[in-house]
Amino acid sequence: MFDLGRSEYPYLEEVNEGILRQFKSFQPQGKVLDVGCGRGQLGEAIQSLGWEVWGIERNDEANKIAEKRLARVICADIMDESVLASVLEKDFFSTLVFSDVLEHLYDPLKVLTKYLNYIPVGGRVLISVPNAVVWTNRFKWLLGRVEYEDTGVMDRTHIRFFTFKTARLLIEKTGCKIVKVDSTPYIVRAFLPVIKSIIGSKTTSARSIIESKPFQFYMRYFYPFENLFASFWKGMFAFRIILVAEKIKQL
Repeated sequence: MFDLGRSEYPYLEEVNEGILRQFKSFQPQGKVLDVGCGRGQLGEAIQSLGWEVWGIERNDEANKIAEKRLARVICADIMDESVLASVLEKDFFSTLVFSDVLEHLYDPLKVLTKYLNYIPVGGRVLISVPNAVVWTNRFKWLLGRVEYEDTGVMDRTHIRFFTFKTARLLIEKTGCKIVKVDSTPYIVRAFLPVIKSIIGSKTTSARSIIESKPFQFYMRYFYPFENLFASFWKGMFAFRIILVAEKIKQL
């Protein structure tokens, strides 16, 4: 099995636009815990909106970068309840974020339930998980191809796979109320390998494409229309499933 705790942090990080978009409409600002915060890129973007963001991350290399970006980073495995209990108090945060984390866990329900102790009734939980039945997967599976990859929906480190229905069921089993269902699209993004081949350089990385001016232009001017189109059939065209939920009772 892939070692999620190895010193070399292998993940390509970008700001999860679907999660960030939710925070732009939340009032008032409060204290956020980004569970499995990685290098803190998403947390830094949330913090720029006026929130105080803490993170929890066990990878040392990622921690060193996240500590420079966030208000505080707890260096621990997200499953380590003893460390959390020694550092945090009940109702310590107003909002929990699980951005592309739950699919890496054997028991995401147990983890979600434990972390709910750190927000009050009325506090928010935001989760983002890959959509296992996105159109590219449906097409490949129809052809009998089930292939793991280094990143994306079929990341080889994913243990759990979600659809909109199963993601909703997961949240509902915690006793929380789902207040919004959102997504990020998977149309242009699906053709990144083709784009790389057109560019013609084997050394062209996904990071260099994401940071390029053409990609920034796409995100600013074309992405909103792509997202609107994909929203009419989320189950088919969503890359990430985004759920916003509210804690409605004390556990």
